[in-house]
Amino acid sequence: MAVTTPPAGRPEAQPPGVHAVLNRALVYGSLAVIAGGLYSGLTWLTGTLSGGQDPLAGLVAALAVGAVFHPARLRLQRAVDRLLRVERDPYRVADRLSRTLQEAVDPAEGLATAAMLVRQALRADGVAVEAHGGTVRDGELGERPVETPLVWHGEPVGRLLSSGPSPSPDLLNVLARHLAELAHAVRLTADLRRSREHILTSREEERRRLRRDLHDGLGPTLASLAMTVDEARLRLERDPEAVEELLVRVRDQMGTAIIDVRDLIYGLRPPALNHLGLADALRSLADAPGPRVDVAPAGPLGDIPPAVEVAAYRIAQEALTNVRRHAQATTALVRVEVVRPGEGHAGLAVTGAELRLSVADDGIGLPERVRGGVGLLSMRERAAEAGGSCTIGPRPGGGTEVVARLPLGTETA
Repeated sequence: MAVTTPPAGRPEAQPPGVHAVLNRALVYGSLAVIAGGLYSGLTWLTGTLSGGQDPLAGLVAALAVGAVFHPARLRLQRAVDRLLRVERDPYRVADRLSRTLQEAVDPAEGLATAAMLVRQALRADGVAVEAHGGTVRDGELGERPVETPLVWHGEPVGRLLSSGPSPSPDLLNVLARHLAELAHAVRLTADLRRSREHILTSREEERRRLRRDLHDGLGPTLASLAMTVDEARLRLERDPEAVEELLVRVRDQMGTAIIDVRDLIYGLRPPALNHLGLADALRSLADAPGPRVDVAPAGPLGDIPPAVEVAAYRIAQEALTNVRRHAQATTALVRVEVVRPGEGHAGLAVTGAELRLSVADDGIGLPERVRGGVGLLSMRERAAEAGGSCTIGPRPGGGTEVVARLPLGTETA
């Protein structure tokens, strides 16, 4: 997110101290004029009606002035606040902020507008909103700005920096809550944009792989098969004995073509998922040579979206490959379960139904400096494509543990 500053054509606000002095001068100066005029008028009117100087005239005027003093001050304060564009009610400020943000084209633009509105509401020299690694600024910050964290549902999403006079705590808290929602929206928008770009890139890479496999593998095999059949047809009358050799070659080429087709299909979706389901497909991965692998589904898995099934299967496959090649483990455990909202454990909040997959081993564990190889990157990418996450870290008690959390959406929620 780019760092923004006030547009050159917009006039700068007066210093907050000048605003405060001008505000009070207008309010109490007008109040003094009104109170003095009212007192003098009532005193004159009472004296006129009584036909002379009445000792009660001053008392009556003073009581009348006292009765209207507070309502007049409130009305004058609101009028001067409107004149100087000062809003003292934090909820009105929040409402104006919300209405202005609804007109923004996207959250990033809304955040820039919000910084300007917050600066006006706080009467600050400068305001900066930090969110998602970027900063939106309006005005100039001092050397020691006031820092207010922006927290969305207990999760820090940024911070608000302001310089100038000490703001009202109530106003600051209300603005911080609204800015936290906006900062969270900015982060979600950026994550969505990156996810779309990654999906488009992955889809294009998959198309290139299919094109390469068809062009370099299956295509030449079928072309050679057609040529061999034509050669056999031409030799059938002249040299029947040579046809048998050609037919054997055709059979071999057909076998190669069948293998290529199966490889292409397997690359799109593992057949084991269609024939066995996710739990038994994971058990089939455990039958390979190497350390003993136990598969423990926690309860029925139910109907899982196909994309989530493929992601879980591929992640488990890659994790078990790493266990057999690098972990020097004797046993490994694969756990898979469907977690419903409100069923989270181990401090992990669950806001929607998700498939949780873990692969743990008792091997030598991760090295001190983990290099992100193709396998580790592949597991994280497959989880991200399904809208989830994959973490690889040390297992309590030794070894390595891979944990993938894949949201199920609304299909199984």
